[in-house]
Amino acid sequence: MLISLGIFISCTEEYDEPNFEIQSNNISNTDLGNNVSISGQIKDASNARITLEAPLMQSKGKNIELASDTLDAEGRFALDASIPGLGYYILKIYGVKVDSVELTLTPQDNITLLTHKDSIHESITTEGVIWSQDLEDYQTIRAKENPIELSNFAAQRMKATPASPFNIVLSNHIMESQDQWNEERIQIFGSVAEAFYKMDPKSEATQNFVRNFELMQTYMLNNGFYEAPDFESSTIDGRTISLSDLRGKYVLIDFWASWCGPCRKENPKIVALYNKYKKKKFTILSVSLDEDMTNWKAAIEQDGLSWPYHVSDLKGWNSAVVPLYRIEGIPFTVLVNPKGRIIGINLRGRDLEERMQNIFNF
Repeated sequence: MLISLGIFISCTEEYDEPNFEIQSNNISNTDLGNNVSISGQIKDASNARITLEAPLMQSKGKNIELASDTLDAEGRFALDASIPGLGYYILKIYGVKVDSVELTLTPQDNITLLTHKDSIHESITTEGVIWSQDLEDYQTIRAKENPIELSNFAAQRMKATPASPFNIVLSNHIMESQDQWNEERIQIFGSVAEAFYKMDPKSEATQNFVRNFELMQTYMLNNGFYEAPDFESSTIDGRTISLSDLRGKYVLIDFWASWCGPCRKENPKIVALYNKYKKKKFTILSVSLDEDMTNWKAAIEQDGLSWPYHVSDLKGWNSAVVPLYRIEGIPFTVLVNPKGRIIGINLRGRDLEERMQNIFNF
């Protein structure tokens, strides 16, 4: 599996705002043989030119025109084209003005469209693909120019049918405003990415979904959208403390162990960080994956880990925190804000120092 739908991923690059990307294939032609057909009627649009274009496939900076036709006296047309796989395409009608219909195609699609030149953006009938009703509803809702209604429609349809190719179009609208950036909608996007990967892993559309889903997760993880899973564990002197006991402070959860060479090498930096910010509502919760109390305690003393919060269930990799935080290696850190929400994953060294400086405006 290429992607993981869990929220805990290892990342050090930070994003102040979403930065979704669209990749383009620079190709001059396709030689796959015609594998899609689009036909139909656009009433009262006789003699207009109609084309099928591929925005994500370009030649010399321009969209590739995959097929074209001229509507007959009754507005009928037929287009046959070759496409490399699941993707985003645009049907353009060149009349007095240029109208367009967004399409998502896969090889072997055979589509029939019926509309009127004056109502292309409000009313269209489609047959031949599983997303026919989605396109018809999309045209109607988009014509209302209500972004929130369109966004809710996109989320509902993407959740109900994650494998629908038309989700390529709907994905542009699922999070129209900042308050729609939430875990549920991110996971809807992730479900579509996973479904597309199973359906056509090599297509550009699939790769865009996977990349953008990973960017979404990174953005969410670095900007307080997720609450850090609470847990409790035992201190060296036998007391029990939990992460939630430290609410009101910035907390660096540092997963480490006495036997972990990279962890011990990182400890002087952690100590310096603590000493610099300990008076600024900042503390460290060190969670050890040790199994031996003596070694754990000795390492704390030897490395000068002077903060009061050291816990371990002394179960090593069988510790309950490992699956809870999906830890695949140590050292591993999670930065939590005073409300208990995650604002950084696996920050170390310079990345961690820069984040702390931004928080406390040094």
